[in-house]
Amino acid sequence: MISVIPAKPSDYKLLASLGRRAFYEAFGEFNDPQDMQAYLDLAFNEDTIKKQLEDPEVIYFIATYQNDPVGYLKLKRNNAPPDLTGEKCMQLERIYLLKAYMGKKIGKALMEQCLVTAKHEKYKHLWLGVWQQNKLAISFYKKWGFEIIGFKQFIIGKEVNDDYIMALKLT
Repeated sequence: MISVIPAKPSDYKLLASLGRRAFYEAFGEFNDPQDMQAYLDLAFNEDTIKKQLEDPEVIYFIATYQNDPVGYLKLKRNNAPPDLTGEKCMQLERIYLLKAYMGKKIGKALMEQCLVTAKHEKYKHLWLGVWQQNKLAISFYKKWGFEIIGFKQFIIGKEVNDDYIMALKLT
């Protein structure tokens, strides 16, 4: 059984650990090990996650499968990319799932929660950045109606990655 629940401030250790593991599984093989470790230590530091959970502009949800935490999503309110300046936008900053649980409809449940949240809060657009080489993720987003609207860069250590900016107009 799949559940998607709002994260509580006390979930910071769980989210730091889950985020670190899921990001490494997704991108560890594509990056220099030292650069990857430095990024993980910065982005998934427990104090960083704790502060984000206390920020009213940030929303986290945790996905569980048979009561085990296996994925999560992070949304940022009132955050627009340059291509949508002036629009009421919500950013889907992170949506990750442990590799062992892919194909079990957990990503679908997370995306449904993301859309429900953005629509409930009356956002006009939902947007995200995705690595141009991540064909599986790009295909997933396109199935949900996201379209490429621009480009940005994502840096991990010495590695500069080219990302697409994808957006979905919400009705």
